[in-house]
Amino acid sequence: MKAQMKIQQMAFMLMAVFFFFVLVGLFFLGISFRGVEDSAQQLQREQALSSLEVIADMPELNFNSVTSMALDEDKLRVMSGNLSEDYANFWPVASIKAYKIYPKPESFVKCPAVDCNYFEVYDSGQTNVQEYSAYVSICKKVRESGYTYDKCEAGKLVLGVIDVDG
Repeated sequence: MKAQMKIQQMAFMLMAVFFFFVLVGLFFLGISFRGVEDSAQQLQREQALSSLEVIADMPELNFNSVTSMALDEDKLRVMSGNLSEDYANFWPVASIKAYKIYPKPESFVKCPAVDCNYFEVYDSGQTNVQEYSAYVSICKKVRESGYTYDKCEAGKLVLGVIDVDG
């Protein structure tokens, strides 16, 4: 009877030690994974901001290979046509838009249209999107009075990426 009591005490003690280490492990995991969501959001922000420069400097949109962060207005007009389906696997983001912001427009007119100032280059149709933007130059070649020159206007490039919060 005494030996049986000792075995029961040992079994309960082993169970208590096991549960103690399980609780310590859960506490450690809780502390370890506390910043994972913040890290994912920070990584998303950094990737989106680096994608802004990469996409602005892509040959499909860049004004010339010498100037950084300058978009070609003629290329934007072509790409804002119905080419979204053709480039669905090409763009690493959920949406790409460009706006002319100076001189300040009274309203934004979506291209293709006369005197348009809003270019929707790509839209995947996703609803859970976080947008990031950067200022760019929107340039085009203009010929006036027998001279050809580069006319640039201030613009804003807006990228939409899938929101990890959602």
